[in-house]
Amino acid sequence: MLILASWSFVFAGSPDGGLARRGDLGAAWTIGDQSQPGARIVQLRSTGAAALAGLKVGDRVIAANGRALDGADAVEQALRRPPAGRPLRLDVLRGSEKLAVTIEPPEVPRETYAKADVIYASAVDARGQKVRVIVTRPKGATGRSPAIFVATWLSDDSVEAPTDDTRDGSKRVLRHLAASGEYVVMRVDKPGVGDSEGVCAETDFETELSGYRAAFRNLREFDFVDPERIFVLGMSNGGGYAPLVADGAPVRGYVVEGGWCKTWFEHMLEIERRRFTLMGRSPAEVSRAMAAVAELHGDYLLHGRTPAGIFAAKPHLREFWTDDTPATQYGRPPAFYQQLQRLNLAEAWSQVRVPTLALHGEFDWIMSREDMELIAALVNRNSPGAGEFRALPGRGHDFPNFTSMTDAFAWKAAPFDPAILAELKDWFDRHR
Repeated sequence: MLILASWSFVFAGSPDGGLARRGDLGAAWTIGDQSQPGARIVQLRSTGAAALAGLKVGDRVIAANGRALDGADAVEQALRRPPAGRPLRLDVLRGSEKLAVTIEPPEVPRETYAKADVIYASAVDARGQKVRVIVTRPKGATGRSPAIFVATWLSDDSVEAPTDDTRDGSKRVLRHLAASGEYVVMRVDKPGVGDSEGVCAETDFETELSGYRAAFRNLREFDFVDPERIFVLGMSNGGGYAPLVADGAPVRGYVVEGGWCKTWFEHMLEIERRRFTLMGRSPAEVSRAMAAVAELHGDYLLHGRTPAGIFAAKPHLREFWTDDTPATQYGRPPAFYQQLQRLNLAEAWSQVRVPTLALHGEFDWIMSREDMELIAALVNRNSPGAGEFRALPGRGHDFPNFTSMTDAFAWKAAPFDPAILAELKDWFDRHR
């Protein structure tokens, strides 16, 4: 049984950790531009709140509760994360007709497992924002269980695991570990994602990391967790910063996939070279583009200049920026990446002396195989045999399956091969 005293210390004892549950509109949309602001509905679930309220595919939502949807952030807050059970008044354009529709979205469905209890809680980051923490624990377990803390990716996708039929490889892994009913599994949503407070596009890395560290400290305090048997599972960006999460506390072992270990500047050069090559540019064209990329990211990452300032002085570099606005890159603020650049992950991994499994997908074009090999080598310098590198045939970035690198670049996923689920659990079982 959950001991409420532990939770009152960690999460203030309030339901759901004091965070409101977000609502589910049952719709998907594309975000417009200045000529057609708002969000155009492209898909509706027939039983979802939006469809039942009379909205149709092709409708364009231009305002929510009187606030114009004049950008991606406004759309994100109003439509992707509306509070559950509260009236949401939408101004809608259907052709030339203007409609007003009010919806009370139900909660996003919560995870359930036959062999595990699910606890929705929160932790507090360095800005005082509550971030959603999801903990699964073996149902009916007595005593202390081994635990897995998940260090997650860069993007603003929630850590909540959807149903078993998803093609999202990372979510399949999370769901499988939780469903096994043998480990406590802790996941943390970044600010502005899922139910968390804040705005993801304004959150720097140090703030995000502070939330993970707070949650990790909480995990060690639970009376149902064995603090000497806590693993860290890092995926994508989390596969690089994983050793920073524990902040000096003991960790039983690491499993990291598709991460990085050199510098973020080097990573950006490598990913851009692969991207230009997969776009079909000739070797000569790639080299010319890389000279501009090196200049741009040298100013941005090595000298700490703002993208807006760089483009004002060097407008020819604008085409090599990966976002529509200089205010964000991959949906995160420039400060996020400048802080990544200041990290010395090789130094962090050089301190690791526990079993570490470093994985890289054959068709992962986002992160470099060399970085994952380096992680295993650094661990082996401290503890010979503790670091293991394994290439994953047919896998892309974050565990999905592809038949070629070209398909991976175009995101034409093949059916998910569940073999990796058993392989990961077997590694945890052997080292628990």
